[in-house]
Amino acid sequence: METAKQTKEFPEQEGWNSELYISKVGRPQAIVHYGHMTKYETQKIIYFDQGVDVDFYDSDGNHSSHLVSDRGEYHEKTEDVIGLGDVVVVSDSGVTLMTEVIKWNNKRGKILSDTLVTIITDDQDTLYGKGLESEPDLGHWVIIQPRGISQRRLDIDNLEQSFEKTPARKNPGDIPNGEKKKE
Repeated sequence: METAKQTKEFPEQEGWNSELYISKVGRPQAIVHYGHMTKYETQKIIYFDQGVDVDFYDSDGNHSSHLVSDRGEYHEKTEDVIGLGDVVVVSDSGVTLMTEVIKWNNKRGKILSDTLVTIITDDQDTLYGKGLESEPDLGHWVIIQPRGISQRRLDIDNLEQSFEKTPARKNPGDIPNGEKKKE
């Protein structure tokens, strides 16, 4: 797919050190602060290439998180925001997300990534993985291929008791609760 820059298309608009407001029914969803912006009419995409700061808001219009990245894009048709390069998102609750590429999917109201991610929770647990789906406030998130480190002590007795309550499988390949194995 050719981009506007590859086809030598000139931008319809260009701006420096300004803001882009994204709202729904009069309530802010995101405010994008940028160093430099170019808008190409044929693609309906706005490119940010000199640093991006985005403030995200919940459905009530309350601030929920802040994103910083090297570059970004705003897709006018879908109202999706993409952060590219050294992306850091910090929620108001203290959760930090770091990755190289992140997308705010406006239709789903989710933050998505299919690249390597690091999350540091408000309890200082550090989790790593590849791929992420999250609420914009980082309150509920899922790492697709997780791994991690916890600073908490494990209560071995409680852990062992929870294993004892789990029904034993007759064969290692058995699926619990009568579920069928996916082929």
